[in-house]
Amino acid sequence: MDRLANYKVEETKESVWKKARDKYINQEEFMPELVKKVSVAAASLCLWCRSCSSYAMVTKKVAPMKAKYSEAMTELNAAQSELKVKLDQVQVVKDKVAKLEADCQKMQDEKEELENNMEVSKARMARAEKLVVLLADEGVRWKETVEVISDQIEKLVGNVFISCACISYFGAFTGEYREKLVSGWIEGCRDADIPTSEKCTLADTLGDPVIIRNWNINGLPND
Repeated sequence: MDRLANYKVEETKESVWKKARDKYINQEEFMPELVKKVSVAAASLCLWCRSCSSYAMVTKKVAPMKAKYSEAMTELNAAQSELKVKLDQVQVVKDKVAKLEADCQKMQDEKEELENNMEVSKARMARAEKLVVLLADEGVRWKETVEVISDQIEKLVGNVFISCACISYFGAFTGEYREKLVSGWIEGCRDADIPTSEKCTLADTLGDPVIIRNWNINGLPND
């Protein structure tokens, strides 16, 4: 209704201005400089009328442009509002992407840490396996050592007895006769049920292998 009323008003104004232009303003004698010759006041009124006519004509041309400008501004505002909504949505997506990238980087760091830990664990496992093998071999040696020591402990009394006899009686005899004496003593211990080594020697019972080795290095005989 308002637009229709405005249209009717504009149509009425245009009709009035058309009649004024056709009947008065566009006449050759309706010029301020000509009217001024007759009346100065009328010249001013003539100038005002022509100016109003020009203003109305300009307004008529500018009005559609202003309407289009208003529509364009309305569309622009609507587009900007929609753009803001889209930009907000894009920002939400960017934030999600940033969070996903951060999570991905964190997982990547954890993956690298796990890989490093796995490499360290593999190296430890390899060393542990070597240690187990070495301990197994050492266990065999320890078992053999325990057996030897147990046998030496069992035969300690007889071996010490024979070693004491060697210290007491070897001095004046030759090596061959000493061996015969030791063999007889070993047989006597067996007859008396005294445990002794199969081949008992003074060096094996009372000697230190390291010291004896140094003696050999310094030129002393093996016996």
